[in-house]
Amino acid sequence: MNRSIRNLMILGLLATMAGCSTAQRPATAIRQDADWHFQRGEYDQAVVYYREVVARYPGDWDAQYHYGTCELKLGRAAEARRALEIAHSRKPEHVGVVDALAEAMYQVGDDNRLFAFLRERADSTQTVHAYLRQARYAIELGDPDSARKAIETAIMIDNGESVEPYLIAALFAERIGDIEQAVKRLRQAYGINPTDDSVKTRLRALGEIPGPTLALPPGV
Repeated sequence: MNRSIRNLMILGLLATMAGCSTAQRPATAIRQDADWHFQRGEYDQAVVYYREVVARYPGDWDAQYHYGTCELKLGRAAEARRALEIAHSRKPEHVGVVDALAEAMYQVGDDNRLFAFLRERADSTQTVHAYLRQARYAIELGDPDSARKAIETAIMIDNGESVEPYLIAALFAERIGDIEQAVKRLRQAYGINPTDDSVKTRLRALGEIPGPTLALPPGV
């Protein structure tokens, strides 16, 4: 037999044996490899293992979530959305799943479905995070009325507990050119947490010097 042909046959046999070995590996071992790469931000490697897990167990919402997240990180939003929709159908209350699915919808350009999805999540959960999620995408997609309403609702629900609603409110004000309002929102954030570096940095960027007299009370 020709040596080249024999070598090719041997390589083919080895590849087949390797494939069989991988297919026979326990799903728990494959999942450990997936998680190991995912935690290190090696999404191109993690996705291979997660893909095998979801092929075996399509109803595993957590594997679908991580698989979808990997695909999203790798710029494959359509594939990510399919996996994340499965994850969401089984774990609709999971904040990470909702966040990732919203981003997948945004990246594929399905604006109408995204707005409906964000509105439903905010109305059904009534959380600060849900309304701020809605506000962020409304800002990015040029819907100032929805953004303003979502921000004000988040501020009322938050009741002065955190700076995040005011940081989003300041961003929105800057986007629409209302610098005075942006400064007001940042001063309110400063009143809640005067040690927050992001608040102080943004105040300085707008020409304000952080100090005790700069703080304003929270509220819409």
